[in-house]
Amino acid sequence: MSENNKLIFLDVDATLYSKEQRLVPESTIKAIHEAQENGHKVLINTGRPLVYFEKEILDIGCDGYLCSNGVHILLNGETIYHKTVPETVVEQIKRICEENNIYGTFEGEKCSYFRDHNVDFHPHYGFMITAFDLAPYMAHEFTWDHVENPDKGTGLTYVADHLNISTDDCYAFGDSNNDISMFKAAGHGIAMGNACDELKEIAEYVTDSVNDDGIYHAFKHYHLI
Repeated sequence: MSENNKLIFLDVDATLYSKEQRLVPESTIKAIHEAQENGHKVLINTGRPLVYFEKEILDIGCDGYLCSNGVHILLNGETIYHKTVPETVVEQIKRICEENNIYGTFEGEKCSYFRDHNVDFHPHYGFMITAFDLAPYMAHEFTWDHVENPDKGTGLTYVADHLNISTDDCYAFGDSNNDISMFKAAGHGIAMGNACDELKEIAEYVTDSVNDDGIYHAFKHYHLI
């Protein structure tokens, strides 16, 4: 790659994808394609496994996907990194959680496994269960009996090294505190206008919200398009 080419990493929910509008804004798709035409690579960096990507997101044609917070990385359609948790570790985690009455989710490449259908354990856990209830097409089980072996910052660094690009030429876009490690790894951290305060505090630049063409405006600001 040319020394002028950059790597752009985009979180999905509330960054690339508008939850309110349930779509990727047209301005965002336009910005991605223009950036690619200028020689830059655009990659998705998300906590989602690949199986939970909307077709609309896949149809954009990004250059790569960092899935499940960096443990499954695809570049130009090929897997370049895939790390799974050893079965013995999975069993230890299950035992510790059960002994301490802790509920959680094991996330595999093709399925998510909830301990059971307890929506009262924690608000976020309950929200996730409700979301899966409303989306039966997203593979999931409310049991740990069939768990199969399944951070953003590490994944970003791995891709940059793989492509021999300095992290100084990496631009990370996000909205929540799970994007902090990605911001710290990248040369440029850009928070969406709808981002949490914790992320905005460490961001190099705060753009507009996902619903107000934030990605497009930030790409313009950094002369990526």
